[in-house]
Amino acid sequence: MDTIQEAIREIESREPGEQFSYQQLAKKYGVNRCTLARRHKGIHEAHGLRRLSLHPQHETELVRYIDTLTERRLPPTREMIQRFASDLAGKAVSETWVSRFLHRHPNHLISAYGKGMSKLRCNADSGAKYSLYFKLLVEKMEEYNVQPTHIFNMDEKGFQLGRIGRTKRIFSKARWVKKGVRQPLEDGSSEWITVVACICSDGSVLSPSLIFKAANGAIQTSWVDAVQAGNHSVFTMSSPSGWSNNDIGLHWLKEVFERETRRHASTGYRLLLLDGHGSHVTMDFINYCHDHKILLAVYPPHATHTL
Repeated sequence: MDTIQEAIREIESREPGEQFSYQQLAKKYGVNRCTLARRHKGIHEAHGLRRLSLHPQHETELVRYIDTLTERRLPPTREMIQRFASDLAGKAVSETWVSRFLHRHPNHLISAYGKGMSKLRCNADSGAKYSLYFKLLVEKMEEYNVQPTHIFNMDEKGFQLGRIGRTKRIFSKARWVKKGVRQPLEDGSSEWITVVACICSDGSVLSPSLIFKAANGAIQTSWVDAVQAGNHSVFTMSSPSGWSNNDIGLHWLKEVFERETRRHASTGYRLLLLDGHGSHVTMDFINYCHDHKILLAVYPPHATHTL
């Protein structure tokens, strides 16, 4: 790591709003003040890396995903955002790209240390706002004669594995300002694994799926050695970041849900409850459901933790 990057890390380690002097830091690390300021503001790439920008639509998608992770009490670190952006761009982005990204979205994102808070302090949701949702759900079930044993709920859960320590996170600014989310469930991560689970209303479960982080798409045998053959089937997939994407969402729908639930419904309709994550509401995903008599019901915004 060069000395300018060390100076930038010292700046980033400060609490939000804490004052600092480029001049003093430049003197401390023996670097040029103007160069330090430019690099911290994301104007110049370290080590001569070419500037790489995401398409505005991809940046918007990333901002929304950070908001989703914040809502789930999993605000990402700068390193995780760098991996997410690299996944979207199809090639590596630098640390200073993350700085520029944050500067471009000051109204939506904030870099801050999570403050300790028990999960019991999460505000309780009012059941009244869900009444219309359940009314519409019942109407659809009656319209398509959906049987109770044909109702399924799918959800994804991301797990952070690795180092434990106090690490700066990127929060959704709106949620930070409202003091709704200021802490991660776990602080610090070096790896990200996503579990996709689906359960039927009769208590039966579909085969779980694991999404591993693998840049080349290859899954190592050591990752799945702990799975005991014969107990249950486990589908394993991978993405460069370890989180779901459009291809994985559609693959799960075809290879897991359709294959394992078709026998339940015979010629009838199935109801699949899920959140509104981008990989679940693509045109390919929706069209496949339509062609295979799968009714989709997306949860109300910010309600998956209570429903």
